[in-house]
Amino acid sequence: MKAKKLWCAERVQRLMMSLFLLLILALLAKGYSVAGLALLAFMSIMLFIHFVFDFCPSTVILQKIFGSCYCECKEEDKNNENQL
Repeated sequence: MKAKKLWCAERVQRLMMSLFLLLILALLAKGYSVAGLALLAFMSIMLFIHFVFDFCPSTVILQKIFGSCYCECKEEDKNNENQL
């Protein structure tokens, strides 16, 4: 079940990806094409690894810090049983 948390691992990871892409765009706009393309290649490789192996190191680390957006909490199970 999806928890309603603002700061959870998956959401923070998506925020980091969007900021990383904005950094790449800024580097490319300023003329630092080698640095921008290197960062873009790094991000593409990491996304391909996530696709193939279903493993993302940033999500694993962020889950330890913020917790997952998808928790299996005992409180939610009790609430669902009470509603039935």
